[in-house]
Amino acid sequence: MGWLHNLLRKEPEDTFFGPIAADGNPAPPPSRSSLPLGTTVDPESAYLHLSLEAMRLSATRRRSQTYYGSVISSCGILGDSGWTELAAVAAPNALRGVDPKHLDRVITATTSLISAVPYRGGGLDLEIGLFALPEEYLLGPYLDFLSDVAGIASGFLPLAGAMAAAALLPAVHKGLDQLFGASTRAILDVGLLRKWEPPITGHYAVVRGVLEPTGGFRVSTAGRLLLPDGTEVQAPYLVLRLDARTERETWREIPEVSLAHQRLKAAVRSGDVQAAKWAVGEFRRIADDSPGLLSEDAQRLSGLMDKYATDRLDATGTGASPDNVPDFPELADIDLYADR
Repeated sequence: MGWLHNLLRKEPEDTFFGPIAADGNPAPPPSRSSLPLGTTVDPESAYLHLSLEAMRLSATRRRSQTYYGSVISSCGILGDSGWTELAAVAAPNALRGVDPKHLDRVITATTSLISAVPYRGGGLDLEIGLFALPEEYLLGPYLDFLSDVAGIASGFLPLAGAMAAAALLPAVHKGLDQLFGASTRAILDVGLLRKWEPPITGHYAVVRGVLEPTGGFRVSTAGRLLLPDGTEVQAPYLVLRLDARTERETWREIPEVSLAHQRLKAAVRSGDVQAAKWAVGEFRRIADDSPGLLSEDAQRLSGLMDKYATDRLDATGTGASPDNVPDFPELADIDLYADR
C-alpha cells in the first residue's frame, strides 16, 4: 500500500521494534506442531502465523472528537509465483466511537495478520500502522467491509483463484486511500516498516518514540507491555506474536485440494482404472503446485492418495468380496501427520 508505506517512512527513528520476553510461565503452544519461541524459521520448514496480541492508543493531541482505533497491515511474502501481498484491516469494537478520555487504553485481543502461510524464504516485508480516525458516519461498517474484502483478497489460492482475489486488492487500496484522503485528521499512533529476515518466532513490540530500556521490555500475562521495573509503557505500542508450525491443521480447507480429492474419489469408486490413474496424477500435480502447502506436505498427501487408490483398485481387480474392498476415505478421515 503506497500511502501506508509513505506514512511509515516518516515514523521517528527512535521507534523501537524487537523481541521481548514474556512474564510468568510460558503459554502453552497453539498447536502440537508449534516450534519453540526463539526458533529461526528456515525456508520450507513451517507455516507462519503472525498475530497482533495487544495495542495501546495515546490520548494526546486529541480534543473533543470521538475516534475509531484501527490497525492496517500489509505483509509481503514469497509464494510459488512470486511475492504476494497479504492485507489486513481490523477495528476492535472496544475502540469504536470512543472519546479521548478513553482512548488511552490497552486492548488485548488476538487479531490474525497472516495465518498458515507456507514460508518459502526471503523474509517478510511488513507494513503495519495503528491509527486513530475521527468518527464519521458509517465509518464502522466501512471498516468492516474493507476487512472482509481484504481477507478474501489475501488468501493463498491456486492460480485462477489467486488472479480473481488479487483483483480485489486495488479495491481495498482505493477504499483506504479514500478513507484517509477524506479525513486529514487521521493520526498514525505507531507503525512499523521492516524487512523481517530471518523470521524468528516469539513476542515482539513496536513502541513509538521510545528506545529500548536497559533490561528490555517485557509483556505481562495480561498482555500489557512493561518496563523493566514492572510499570506499564505509556507510549503507543503494538505487541505482535510470530508462531511457526510444522503442520497445517486446516489443510483440508484448501479449495484445490478438496476438489482434486473429490474427483479422485469418484474415479476410484467408478472402477475405471485408467481414469483413476489419471486422477492420481492430477492430484499430485495440484498438490505440488498448491500455494497453501509446504513441499513435504504436498508429497506426503500425494503418496497417501496414491496408496488409497492402489489399495482399492487392487482389491477390486482380484475379485475380492465387497466387504473386503477398502473404501476411498473422505478428507475428514485422513490424518496427514499420523506418521510423525
